[in-house]
Amino acid sequence: MNSKYLKYAFGEIILVVIGILIALGINNWNGEKKEREFEKRMLSELQIALESDIKTFYFFDKVLKDWNKSVLYLTDAVNSKDISILNKDSVYFHLKEIQGFGVYVTYKTGPYESIRSSGLDKISNDTLRGMIAKLYGGDLPSLDIWVNEIIRGSINEKFRLFDELFDSKIRVEKNSLEHDLIIENLNFLKDPRFIDILIKSSSAINNSIMPFQSNREQMEELRDLIKKETE
Repeated sequence: MNSKYLKYAFGEIILVVIGILIALGINNWNGEKKEREFEKRMLSELQIALESDIKTFYFFDKVLKDWNKSVLYLTDAVNSKDISILNKDSVYFHLKEIQGFGVYVTYKTGPYESIRSSGLDKISNDTLRGMIAKLYGGDLPSLDIWVNEIIRGSINEKFRLFDELFDSKIRVEKNSLEHDLIIENLNFLKDPRFIDILIKSSSAINNSIMPFQSNREQMEELRDLIKKETE
């Protein structure tokens, strides 16, 4: 009797233990599934931000190269032996291009901040986690500092030289204020201050092109890896 009871009790204990283990396994599976779903959602939001920022950085690349073309055109004009044969409208167009340009950095940080506040360890792929940390924790902030604190000095000096070298007038067009340079002749092309404008403009543009390109390429690489991870 006692032997049968012990066998029955032992069997009941085993069933209870098995039930507990199954329940724990299901809970663990549900927990891992929720964590994976949360990870995918965070990565998808980051991917959307990257797609937008990649387009922005492509735009930066285009306008920087367009501004550089204006600098090169005006440099050729400065070196012209006879400035009287230059097309004044073309000179004025390129002059306005370099007068108005300014370099700045903008990118979306919201999705990255959400990941960081939740814990980067939520990203299970070590390579992906490292790339996210490198781009948003190091490279993009460094680009921000480079452009907004270092390149900005050349741009501000360019604006100062424009104000010193050229007179200007303002007018209202389509409910907005337009700022026009007063150009009576092309003699400014031989002014040392204008040459300084070209030097500072070229420096600001060309020292921005490569950092923007490098960060954009990293964004594209990260975006592609996120796509693979979330498929």
